[in-house]
Amino acid sequence: MKFIGWIIAVPLALVIIAFAIANRAAISVHFDPLPYELDIPLWAAVIGALAFGFVLGAFIRWLFDHRWRSEARQARRHNLALEQEISALRQRLDQIAASRAEENKSESNQRRLVSPGDLT
Repeated sequence: MKFIGWIIAVPLALVIIAFAIANRAAISVHFDPLPYELDIPLWAAVIGALAFGFVLGAFIRWLFDHRWRSEARQARRHNLALEQEISALRQRLDQIAASRAEENKSESNQRRLVSPGDLT
């Protein structure tokens, strides 16, 4: 999986570097209602806008996925409780099986057949 990531990341990085080198001209970025203006290279404006959009989209997705994370935590707690219950029931079953084995052993000693030679 790491290899596939490198296969995608290296060419993408080369394309971004080539884009930055080809678009070094300065542009003016105006923040319309505010009196601010920036003179930055074109590549910085484009890549900055893409990065900002990616981060904003990831944050919005994280906010909307709260329901699924909550359900996953609840399911994890429920599974843990069920595993503990299964473990307790298995221990109880083992104890019952051991006590029945002892009872059967003691009953078999009491019901042992006596040979006719032992009766005299």
